[in-house]
Formats: sequence, structure tokens, C-alpha cells
Amino acid sequence: MEFKIDREEFAKGLYRAQNIVEKKATMPILLNVLIEAKGSEISITATDLEIGFNAFHPARIISEGTATLLAKKLYEVIKELPEKEVSVRLKENQWVEVSCGKSVFNIMGLSAEKFPSLPSYEEEEYFCAERNTLREMIEKTLFAVSSDDLRYNLTGIFFIEKEEEGGKWMRMVATDGYRLSIIDRSMKSEIRGLENGILLPKKGLGELKKLLEEDGEDVWLKVKNNNFIIKKDRVVLIMRLLDAEFPDYRQVIPTQTKKQIRISRTHILESLRRVSILSSEKTKGVKFHFSRDLLELSSYNPELGEAKEELSIEYKGEELAIGFNSRFVLEVLNILNSEEVLFCLDDGASPGIIRPANDERHTCVIMPMRV
Repeated sequence: MEFKIDREEFAKGLYRAQNIVEKKATMPILLNVLIEAKGSEISITATDLEIGFNAFHPARIISEGTATLLAKKLYEVIKELPEKEVSVRLKENQWVEVSCGKSVFNIMGLSAEKFPSLPSYEEEEYFCAERNTLREMIEKTLFAVSSDDLRYNLTGIFFIEKEEEGGKWMRMVATDGYRLSIIDRSMKSEIRGLENGILLPKKGLGELKKLLEEDGEDVWLKVKNNNFIIKKDRVVLIMRLLDAEFPDYRQVIPTQTKKQIRISRTHILESLRRVSILSSEKTKGVKFHFSRDLLELSSYNPELGEAKEELSIEYKGEELAIGFNSRFVLEVLNILNSEEVLFCLDDGASPGIIRPANDERHTCVIMPMRV
């Protein structure tokens, strides 16, 4: 195998693979990327057996073949090279020579035969999804995914197709048991396999979000066997579905709330950041005290002191005090992009709803706490 490729193009492909490669792999081959030179391009493949990545890049192929090299070290080498064009040549005993200008690196690889193959994805029927819509849905739910491996069924985002009056919708839901985020967006085309919902892993969605943030065309989706397959431009991302049952999230969302309070998102975000500085490091508790056209935020920490701040709001109802984990509220406010937000509350002991004032199809629920 021997090829020449633009350094920036090569570095871009290797960068995409970095977070997919298993950091503490029990199989040494999973620390590597597979590079295949064929036709007029190379493909770069990485996998941790749960998530697979395959991208194609234009190159000048001198002789076809395959090689595997440590993903991290190869990327570190390529991004530091000075010239425009990089030469890569497979030598004896899986050694690979990487040269650029006056720089020459000889790197030890492993046999490509040991590299796990990805599930087949060619010759399949795919369904189109708008890139920015899918990116927004992931961005507004990923923060609520649980990081607790003991709650396996909460470590992913539930993705389902919903049919209602007015058309069909894609829905994503995530919860860690303390907060929940649910968002609906209209579908560009029907996606088979979402009728009963699928559970997508957090790590795979993080990589998909990065891919969607890159410029380019819409994406093409496919649910096949136990895999979710995404194609965008010349990149393919495959993630294994989580084998777990997502809880009935509808029971958590209050159907009716007595109080609806409109607040400037920027003002409450800034105030809450300040008041939360003195909150407990463990609970991050902040009290929200609502009264006529006024919200008082307060925190107390016996080891540090206390903080209070008032801000004007639109509210004419009875006084209400409720405690929330400030980090949870801040994370919600940070992913909303409306100028005003609605706090929908019932009493001091019931879950609270936060949603953008201009979007009824995105709802966040946060459980209260004692402060």
C-alpha cells in the first residue's frame, strides 16, 4: 500500500476518529484506525465494537492495500507535519513509513486482518433527515442523559416517530431521573424502524452531533437489525442500539400546571449563575421565591455564606417557593435559544416545567428539591 494525500484532509479524517477509538481497549487493535487505499481515495475506519466510523478522502493511490496504526499517535504526527502533501507507504512486518518534506516517521502497525469489520451498510434504503433539525434535537436532549451505568436504560436518547393531527413528527426524549427533556420536530420523510422507538447511546450521539455541526448536505438514516446507520456526504457512522426499555416518560410530564411565569432568559440565567456560586457544592440547591411581578433567588451554605438576588417577572398569582438544583436549571437555560422562557409550576413539591416561550414542542421537566 502506498498513497499521497493532502495533510489537512488526512488530519480531518483522523481527528474524527479520535473519540470513537477505545481508550482502554482490551483488544489492542481497537486502539488503531484501519486505512484502506483503493481507487482514487482512502477510507479511514475506527470502532469500539459499539460505534463504528468510516470516512472516505481523496488521495493519489500508488498501490492499493490496507494498514492499521495507532489512532492517537498517527493523528499527532500528521497534524504537526509542515508540508501540504503526506506520503504513506506500507513496508515489511506491518511497519508504515509516513513522510512529508524532510520529516520521516516509521510507525509500527498491526495486521489489518485483525481489525473488526463494520456491519454492512451498502445497498440499503435510507431516509432523509434535515441536518440542522437533527442536530438541534440532539443538542436539546443530550444534556439530560444519565451518566450512571447502573441505570442502563437511561444512558441514551429515546428516538421515536409520532403521528398526530397536522402530520408526522420525530421525537427525542432523555432523562436521568432528575430532569427530562423532550422535543418534537416535523419529519422530512418517514424513517422506518422508529414506529416503536429506539434507544440511541450517548457516546454515539455525541459523535453524530459533531458530524452534523460540519457544513454539508442533509443526512440519510437507516435502522437495520440492531444498528442505527447515518450517512452524510462521504462519512458513515454506525451505532449499536441500547438493548433496554426506556421508561414511560409521559408519566413524569405534568399535564396541567396552575402557574405560568414568563421570564427573560438572559436575566434569569445571569442571576442564577451569580446566586449559585454560594450554593452547596453537593446539591447546588437554589430557592426560587415567586411573588407579584418578582422572583427572588437565594442560596445558603453554612460553610460559605448566603446570596440573594431579585429580578422582575410577569406574574400575578399567589406566592410560591420551590427549590431546584441550579446546575440542572442552568443547563436547560443554556440550550434554549428564545428570548423569553416559561416556568410552569403547580406547587413547591411538584415537578416544574421550563420551556421556550415561542416553542410548545420542546419541554424540559426538573424535579424539585428541599433547600
